[in-house]
Amino acid sequence: MRLILYGPTALAWWLTARTRPEARGTTDDSVLQSGGVSATGLAYLRERAPFLPMPHHVLTRLWNRPQPPGCRVHSSRRPYPRGSFLRVDHGILAACPELCLAHMAQILSLPQIVRIGSALCSEFALDPTSRGGLLRRRPLTDVARIESYLDRCPSVDGSRPLREALLFMTEHAYSPPEVFMRMVLGLPARFGGFGLTGSTVNERLAPTQRAQRVAGRRTLIPDLCWPEEKLVVEYDSNAEHLAPSQITQDAKKRLALEADGYAVVTVTTSQLASTESMETVAREIGRRLHRRLRIRASGFHRRQTELYRIGWSLDGYLDQQWLTRQRAKTQAMASRGETAEPTW
Repeated sequence: MRLILYGPTALAWWLTARTRPEARGTTDDSVLQSGGVSATGLAYLRERAPFLPMPHHVLTRLWNRPQPPGCRVHSSRRPYPRGSFLRVDHGILAACPELCLAHMAQILSLPQIVRIGSALCSEFALDPTSRGGLLRRRPLTDVARIESYLDRCPSVDGSRPLREALLFMTEHAYSPPEVFMRMVLGLPARFGGFGLTGSTVNERLAPTQRAQRVAGRRTLIPDLCWPEEKLVVEYDSNAEHLAPSQITQDAKKRLALEADGYAVVTVTTSQLASTESMETVAREIGRRLHRRLRIRASGFHRRQTELYRIGWSLDGYLDQQWLTRQRAKTQAMASRGETAEPTW
């Protein structure tokens, strides 16, 4: 008997995962048939993955018994494409990132789907033991892969809102604030954004030799970029907490971009957290892109408030008591000059 993580529990796993496991040769029909729930299995899951919030959501082929304590059992008899369930630990499988997003799309708003989908398509994992609470990783999926999965499983619940959200997802972001910044700037007004579409994210630019000399490097990677309009938006996270070397490096990067004719707009954390400040930023970006902001849609400010209520933090998808303990442990070790190790 194996536990198969579903929906919110699978999402919490993928938000913290270092890598995406390879699909095994077993058919997904037989995998689902082998799924089950036992007190021993749930206790093992809590021991192995204390960051997963309660209740744990799991999937089986058939379930007609009362819900176990601390668990929500979901059942499904539909056929799934190969690779829908991935082995993440001994005796534990999880719905693959694409299927997990379809599960979550049944219960979340479109901006929320965009945010978690972008996180799984980006280059960070949540890790409270690391500086800034993030760890670099390869993206677990991408927009094309999600779309391909939905094509192979067109009737899966959640596919319709997930397909709509794909239009606005961000790939290759380095942090949750980058994802949220692009959402605020790029989502259409009906979802609380400013509709400034077309930006690339952390895409390598080949600077001129002059810019290379200024930057001291051969490539430049702007946070957001409109290449044809030669406009860059850089997220500046709490500069007072950055090391002097990082501040110098960021300054060189901006000078190099400007040397190659790019206009650089900087967005700070306090600006990103303010709807008024971001409207000012959006108007400046719109002016440079020669686009008019269309934010007079009925209910725009209400939808913008809803978008900001979502925010950029993904910590709410993890167990809060575990998160508090990990942060306290990390801070205590940092004060002693030590480095915390993950406990999962």
